[in-house]
This record gives sequence, structure tokens and C-alpha cells, in this order.
Amino acid sequence: IMHRGTSSQSNIANQLERARQIRAMRKAFSLVKKRQRANAGRISDLEGRKKQLRRTREASVGNRRLLDKAIESLRQNGIKVQLAHTREEAISLVMNELAGNRLLVKSKSNVTKEIGLTKALTAAGIEVIETDIGDRILQLCDDVPSHPTGPASHLTRHEIADVLSAHFGKRVEPKAEAIVGLLREEISTYLDEAAVGITGANAVAAEEGAVLLVHNEGNIIEVATRPEKHIVLAGIDKVYPCVEEALNMVKLQTFYATGSVSASFINII
Repeated sequence: IMHRGTSSQSNIANQLERARQIRAMRKAFSLVKKRQRANAGRISDLEGRKKQLRRTREASVGNRRLLDKAIESLRQNGIKVQLAHTREEAISLVMNELAGNRLLVKSKSNVTKEIGLTKALTAAGIEVIETDIGDRILQLCDDVPSHPTGPASHLTRHEIADVLSAHFGKRVEPKAEAIVGLLREEISTYLDEAAVGITGANAVAAEEGAVLLVHNEGNIIEVATRPEKHIVLAGIDKVYPCVEEALNMVKLQTFYATGSVSASFINII
């Protein structure tokens, strides 16, 4: 009976925690919906853009000829391209490219999360530092993302402040400005020290042999311009025929992810 009672209490606690997380996420994404309603009229031919993106995706995803064209164009631009067919192969390729470096700065990449890259590198004695504010918070919390574009939206500012207080050994005020400022200061020290950076890619443009990086914090280009090497991990579904088609995707992705008309930064490498 005592065991069943303890289990029941634990289940109730889990349900309450889940409900609290849902409330936090609902609050965060209600702001996104509000921005979408305010900005929808600022995007010309929104429905036409969506139809164009669907046509592009249907023609591009799984298109081997387009993939081969992208690889050839990237190589012509001096970018080393390697194909990985398994999770283990992808991790091994990254390990080889590190060439003895024991510190890696990283920016948001869902594919690296899917293959468990950080865990594998950490197990090999390599320090991996997330440079996106939300991802760095989750890293310090030892938590998992709740959403691709708002990974820490399930956490309250008070919970985040408590974690940071323990991490930095001083009281951190539960205010966005204090939290963001402190994390940016810490991240900048790792950026200065690291020789290698790794990012994902929002798109790869086959015609130009270009990688598109979209961000709002400014950190991704810092990661991409580390002095020794920039490693990009991207799924083959990220290939688009050209920059123009990729930018149409970026416009829609930004609007539906954040409610904004444009991201703060779009870098084309």
C-alpha cells in the first residue's frame, strides 16, 4: 500500500509539472500568434509563397540529381563535403574533423540533437558549448528542448534564474535582461577560446553552392567564423534549387516560427 501511495504521489507530481510546462509554453507561443496576426498583412502574397514552397519541396526532397548538383557546387567553392549514411558515421566524421581540438562551440542544429552528437563528443572528452541562449540554458539544466524554435519555452524565468545561480555561484535575478546578459558574457569567452565551430544549415542552395544560416541572436556567424574550421551538419532535405527558393522558405519559416517578417540575420556562405 505504501508503494502504491508513493507511486500515485509521484504520478500526480509529474502531471502537475507537465501542466505547469504547458502553461509556460502556451504563454510563450501566444506572443508568437499575436505577432503573426499583426504582421500577416506585411508579407506580400503569403498564400502564393506557401504554394511555391510546397512545389519546391515536392521537387527537391529526395531528388538525387539536385543533391549531386549541390555537392558539386559546394566543392567548386572550396567546401569539403562528406556524406554520412548513419548516425555513427556522421559522429565519426565530425570527430575526425576536430583534429585534436578539445573545445567546440556550437549553434542550433536539430540534426545534431537527433543523432546525439553532443553526448557522443562529451563522452570522448570534448567540451561542447551551446551558444544559443535557449540551448545553453537547457545544457546547464541538463534538460531537453520542448520546441524546435523555442527550446526552453517550458521553463519559467524563475526556474532559469535558479539554475544559473547555482552554475555561476551567485544570485541571478529572474529578469530576462539579467539572464541573457550573463549568458552572453559567458558564451563570448568560449567563442574567443574555440578554434572550431559547428552549426546546422537552414538551407543549402544547389545552384550557388551556398549554405544559408538564419538567426536572431548574432551568435551563429560567430560560431561559423572560428579561426580554424566551420563544420556544417545538414540533412539532405535541406537542399534547395537556388538561393531565391531558399529565401522564400526562410521568409515563411521566420513568420510561422516567430511571427516576425524577417529574421535579424541571414548569412549566405
